[in-house]
Amino acid sequence: MKGKLTKPQMIALGAGAGVLLLGLVLGFFGLGALGETQTQAQSLADRKLKPEVAAVLARPGGAGAARKEAVELGKITEDLAKEEEKVVGSWREGLIKASGQGQDWSSDPNKWKDRLIAVHDQLRKKAGKKGDNSKVILADDFYLGLQEYKQKSPTASQIPSLALHLSVAEKLVEILMEAKGAAKEAYPTQCILQGLEGPAVKEVEVAKPEAGKAKVDGGGIVRESYRLQMECSPEVFYGFVGRLSQDPWLFVVMDLNLENEQKEFLKRSEVAKRFEGEKSPSAVEGGSPTENGRENANPQEAKPLLLVLAGKERLRVVMKIDFMGWKIQPPGKVLAPGKPS
Repeated sequence: MKGKLTKPQMIALGAGAGVLLLGLVLGFFGLGALGETQTQAQSLADRKLKPEVAAVLARPGGAGAARKEAVELGKITEDLAKEEEKVVGSWREGLIKASGQGQDWSSDPNKWKDRLIAVHDQLRKKAGKKGDNSKVILADDFYLGLQEYKQKSPTASQIPSLALHLSVAEKLVEILMEAKGAAKEAYPTQCILQGLEGPAVKEVEVAKPEAGKAKVDGGGIVRESYRLQMECSPEVFYGFVGRLSQDPWLFVVMDLNLENEQKEFLKRSEVAKRFEGEKSPSAVEGGSPTENGRENANPQEAKPLLLVLAGKERLRVVMKIDFMGWKIQPPGKVLAPGKPS
């Protein structure tokens, strides 16, 4: 028969059980911490297998230096984004305007057809008539490269492509008219815009955005080619190309074919025939000398000769021009200053 435990024995036994329980608890948490430490150690070991990470960790204070470099990289990235926006900001804006974003004519076929008619009529009013040397003359069949839509309306799927075509074509004609108006031509020459062709009309799936949700463009570059055929003076052509290069919209001349109306200078005998009865032979050879030995600089006498040799000439121009626009980029993961990743 076993005896009863005395009070001191019971106290000792309780204390031993408490110590055992505490040991079990500490052991459990210790094993958890050990497992976490082992996981971190394994992750660190895996990183060290990568040369670029191993090189960072091998340096004194490598982790801190890496964080500092990440912050600096974030600042540089932000500065580069600002500089990029300075360059392409107007090109993004050009694409927004050219595509008619937010305008009803860029989504409704009937509204687009009304705008086509209005733009064509407006350009016709600005253009000159045949024989007018002061304005751009539009060919009789000129219709901004959209002749097939004189008698028919486009489908909804064609509108995004046609909206861009109409805007770019209008812009090119206006730039040419500005170049003609500002050109200082030695001899005013007719400027005739004979044709303008755009890219093939693209049909896209028109998706209606969900209510309350804004449509975000996926980013990228829009690039479409247009072909112009015209006749103009060298001064007008030079001014047109210069204005294209300086326009806020991005235009790039991709191909150019120039042909002078006059293939070669007239023969001296033909020049002399034109001046018979108007000038002496010495004037045909280069101007009559004055009493003090210098050539006669009278512009009234020099003008007819220049007119025969270098005037009344007109360039036949065929050029391919690309319009480029930057789409709005979606929000990206850019390192912000002070927030290293």
